[in-house]
Amino acid sequence: MLSDPTPQKLAISRGEIRAVYAQGEDAVIGLAEGLLQRIAKLEERVEQLENQVGKNSRNSSKPPSSDGFKPKPKSLRERSKRSSGGQTGHPGQTLE
Repeated sequence: MLSDPTPQKLAISRGEIRAVYAQGEDAVIGLAEGLLQRIAKLEERVEQLENQVGKNSRNSSKPPSSDGFKPKPKSLRERSKRSSGGQTGHPGQTLE
């Protein structure tokens, strides 16, 4: 199962960014590396969730009962202009 990411602060204020900047180059590099790691984890989680949402009983081993109440897709084939059955005037054959 997917693990929930640890709750972290979502926004950094301009003052906090300036404080990191005042600490020096290493602090800024550390902040940037931390943000890049977090972005990579979030991208991985988004990909996992997108894959999970895209699965149904037709493209995975999930049972049909887990598909929900979505209607089945309609056929894209167009209806023929011809009428059904044999040709007009043909006597036809049936068992007697």
